[in-house]
Amino acid sequence: MPIEAAKQSRILDAAGERFARFGFKKTSIDEIAKDAGVGKGTVYLVAQSKEDLFYQVVHRELREWVGLVSSIVDPRRPADELLVAVTAASWSYLNDRPLVRDLLLANHDEMLPLWTQQLGDLRTICRQNTEEVIRIGIRQGTFRKDLDVEAAARILQDMFVAGMIFAYKTGKSEQHQLQDSAICLDLLLTGLKPRP
Repeated sequence: MPIEAAKQSRILDAAGERFARFGFKKTSIDEIAKDAGVGKGTVYLVAQSKEDLFYQVVHRELREWVGLVSSIVDPRRPADELLVAVTAASWSYLNDRPLVRDLLLANHDEMLPLWTQQLGDLRTICRQNTEEVIRIGIRQGTFRKDLDVEAAARILQDMFVAGMIFAYKTGKSEQHQLQDSAICLDLLLTGLKPRP
C-alpha cells in the first residue's frame, strides 16, 4: 500500500533528526513514529526495517548533497576553480550533516555490516560530481589528458576524507578546515595539470 509523499517525508525527516542526534543504536522506530506523528506500522510502510530506514535517510541526504554540488559544476568555469568550489560546498554541507559525513568516513559500516555493499555504493555516488569536474578539466586542457577519471576521483575523495578525519580529530574550525583543504587541493592540482 503506497504512503502519501508528505507522510513519508515527515517520517524520513523525523528519522534523520533522531539518527543524527542519538545515533542508530539509541534510536527506536517508536520514537521516530511519535516524532513524525504517525503509528509505528506506518513507518514500516516506508521501510522494511530500522536499517532500511537509516539507509533511506542517508541516501536522501546524500542526494541532496550531490544536487547542491551539481548546481555548482559549470563547464564554463576553470576546472581547478570548480574543484575548490565543490570542496568548499562539501565541507559546509557535511559539517551540518553527520550522517553523510559518517558515511564518507565509513563509520556506518561497522554498525551495519550487512549493508556494507549498499553503503559503498553510496560512497561511489559521492564521487560523481568530482568525476565530472575532472572530465571538464581534461576537456579544458586544465588537467592531464591521460588521467584515469574514476581513479583520480577516488583518490580525491580519499584525500578529502583524510582531511575530514584530521579536522574532526583536532577540533579545527570550519575556516581552518577550508584553509587546509585549499592547501591540499593546491598540491593535488599540481599533479592533475598537464606536464610541460
